[in-house]
Amino acid sequence: MLAAVCDDDPIFREEIKQMINDYAGEKQTDIDICEFDDGRALLASRDAFDIVFIDYLMPGPDGLETAREMRKRRYECSIIFVTAYPQFILDSFEVAPYRFFIKPVEKERLTAALDSYLALQRELAPVMIVDGGERHTVRTEDIIYIEAQGRNSVIRTRDRTYRCSKNLSRIEELLPKKCFFRVHRSYIINMYCISSLRRNEIIMINGEKALVSRAVLPAFRRAYSEFIKSYEL
Repeated sequence: MLAAVCDDDPIFREEIKQMINDYAGEKQTDIDICEFDDGRALLASRDAFDIVFIDYLMPGPDGLETAREMRKRRYECSIIFVTAYPQFILDSFEVAPYRFFIKPVEKERLTAALDSYLALQRELAPVMIVDGGERHTVRTEDIIYIEAQGRNSVIRTRDRTYRCSKNLSRIEELLPKKCFFRVHRSYIINMYCISSLRRNEIIMINGEKALVSRAVLPAFRRAYSEFIKSYEL
């Protein structure tokens, strides 16, 4: 796993690096760490990071602006914001963050986040999609939503749209239950890709909207409430 730590405070960067290295030693897993003192340096890197720890308040582009640019460039890394300013958290959902840490970071919270991340990577196995006779391997974390189209399905990812002959129920069986939810008989959404929720209307990170049917609205609210507990401070 390749991790990045982006913060203008060298002391804090060293603290986070030490905790990550301690975790890697305890879990006997390989984690390489790169450090950056501002968002420009992070964006200039050509490395494909799996997970990025980024401070919100930095000189130049702040953490949220840097994360926006990362998503604009289709960087698929998991972003963990580290901040002393929790009031910005709701704004940051547009970049689909993985976690939020409030400074100073507790080792137990970092350990729990890394445990969850590694478990999720094992769970999010890629799926094979046959579209127009061509086979495509798609990571499930890249799927924003799946829409029924007659007996077939349309799969919308972060960068393209696929059409396949499997119906929605068959696709639902292949997806991890932790983050995918069937909000309507015609829609399955990835809860990691929700930008905002207004009553029964969901805004996804690509700006598209989905409606939650009345029949499943209570169950969806419970599931989403459990899901976002991982973001609680």
